[in-house]
Amino acid sequence: MKKILLITLLSLPILGFSQTSTKPIDGFLGIKFGTTKLAVTAAMKARGAKLDANSDATNLAYTNVSMAHRPTEVVIIRFVDGKVYEGDIFFTPADNDHTIAYYNDLVSDLNENYGKGQDSKKFTSPYADGDGHEVTALLVGAADYQTVWEAANSNTIKASIDKESDTSLSVELTYQDDVLTQQAIDKQKAKDKGDL
Repeated sequence: MKKILLITLLSLPILGFSQTSTKPIDGFLGIKFGTTKLAVTAAMKARGAKLDANSDATNLAYTNVSMAHRPTEVVIIRFVDGKVYEGDIFFTPADNDHTIAYYNDLVSDLNENYGKGQDSKKFTSPYADGDGHEVTALLVGAADYQTVWEAANSNTIKASIDKESDTSLSVELTYQDDVLTQQAIDKQKAKDKGDL
């Protein structure tokens, strides 16, 4: 009996350390927040990504990018003072009817890496969750699907289903560095005041 108790007590620390650990939110696609434009260009080129013509001085857009074996429509990497502060990754599911399942699958994978995110589903009457008309509700703007993961440092990931047009839906992931995002907001506010 004493041996069983001793083995049980000795195994408690092992059981405590075997819990799933969560990954910090410090970047996306292998690119850390704060990375320079030059380093991002090299990293994306190494992935086989193609720079899109819609890129500009503060936003680099890439096509031909996969994330966890999922092809993306486009990846937009945003910069403030030459450093990455945000990544927006857009996915286009095979068709609208598979969008919610695609979103749920992506959220499940992110939950495994970052811990359970905070889910939010909102519907506007006459639509309701579970009524069989969720896709229609998304297409007419009467539904909102969103999951947010927030790290101890306040960096965030947000997954959402977005209306791309009147007839198509997309799934978007946004990764943000809290400190650098605030710098970008402050910089834009200063520019806006200067324009008045």
